[in-house]
Amino acid sequence: MHISINFGCILENLRNLIRSILFRIGQFEMLISVTILIGIVLMIFIQVLLNSGMGRPILWEQEVGAYGLVWITFLGASIALKQMRHVTIVSFVSRLNFRLRNLVRAIVWAIVLFTIFSLIRELKPIMQIEARANTVTLPFDLPRSYFFSVPLLLSCYSMALTAGLFLFEALLGLLSLGSSRQLLEPIRDEQV
Repeated sequence: MHISINFGCILENLRNLIRSILFRIGQFEMLISVTILIGIVLMIFIQVLLNSGMGRPILWEQEVGAYGLVWITFLGASIALKQMRHVTIVSFVSRLNFRLRNLVRAIVWAIVLFTIFSLIRELKPIMQIEARANTVTLPFDLPRSYFFSVPLLLSCYSMALTAGLFLFEALLGLLSLGSSRQLLEPIRDEQV
């Protein structure tokens, strides 16, 4: 019995460490998203001033804005998963007992992980094709994959880590190795 208590403590410490790391990753993703959004707003403001005041618009503003929105979209998906703000259907799951609820959640998170890893596997050849095309109006040439496949790939890796944590927590709940109040909650600051 003493061994299982130590094993449970080790798993709980590992879970808290992973949550802490994912919280920091989420904070970094939010910082990047806010920076990109501020950059887009500033570019639009400068574009309006230059176009209406001097008649000389910035040629690359729309392309950079579109690429920034792509990055924000994928980073936002990763952030939403960490905060459990994705669409969920909880009508019947909330009525199940603790173990069955965690069994259903473990199955769902296993499917999510499988889907993410399938997407990552399919994305690698697409990135090679996208790398052949460069940006159009930017003052310097960059592969287009930096603005489409790379943010999707980074977001998928971040979401895979998050889904892996949630699968781990569902399995802990299934095995009754964790407190029901703490398992499968959004990743927040107070847990760090």
